[in-house]
Amino acid sequence: MYFLFVCLILFLQSIRAYNLDEATISVFLSGAAYCGKENYSNMTLQSPANELEVKRIIYDVKSDLQGYIGVIPSRKNIYVVFRGSSSGLNWVKDLEIKKIPYDTFSDCNCNIHKGFYESTLAVKDEVIKEVKLLLSTRQYNSVIVSGHSYGAAVSQIMAMELIKEDVQGVQVYNFGQPRIGDTTYANYVNKKMSNYWRFTHNKDIVPHVPTIKCIDYYHSCGEIFENESGQLHTCSMTDCEDKTCADQYDLKETNGDDHKVYLQHPLTCESSTM
Repeated sequence: MYFLFVCLILFLQSIRAYNLDEATISVFLSGAAYCGKENYSNMTLQSPANELEVKRIIYDVKSDLQGYIGVIPSRKNIYVVFRGSSSGLNWVKDLEIKKIPYDTFSDCNCNIHKGFYESTLAVKDEVIKEVKLLLSTRQYNSVIVSGHSYGAAVSQIMAMELIKEDVQGVQVYNFGQPRIGDTTYANYVNKKMSNYWRFTHNKDIVPHVPTIKCIDYYHSCGEIFENESGQLHTCSMTDCEDKTCADQYDLKETNGDDHKVYLQHPLTCESSTM
């Protein structure tokens, strides 16, 4: 019995182990998303993401949500990447903090950030169509969804849309992600997504908003905390607001500077492309 218990623990740990190489590629891809839709097709990324081939540009005129779908054939991965807040329309969606019913999975019986959800739904059909088309070639094994800030919020919700469509091999690598939904939604994501990672950096303000106490917003687990020295710590997989990680800081202690850098890499177009 003890042997079976140990095997189960090791199996669960193996599922929940993030890949630092993929995280590093994803942070470069998320930085490159700030280059804007007019540059996605022609941009050349720096190593380790220099083999990226952009296959489709994602854009929603109402929210100004931008991103791209690309592949790195040598890694057999499809990448779906969303840009963080860069325009007034993006900020309007950021500030639509009223929660609305989460209808993607009706059994969740939960509520989610109105602006983030509506932005995702506006582009979900084109994303799902392109991802399924690429998977049909049988050249790719995984779909990695990522983003920074507002882009990270859309990334998490889009990953759930892909899972709803029975897309296999979905993983998430997010950076500086805000809270997205209520406690029920956060726990539902934990149940549905085993390969979900949200990186937080020291005193970054964005993972602290919207606040928990005022309007019942809560994070899902999968937090990887990067401290002031750049060291990474895997946080609790049961307490999603781990007091030894980002949540050790009060909102008044946070800042915007830590939001701009992840894995010691500035989240900018210039730092991510050649």
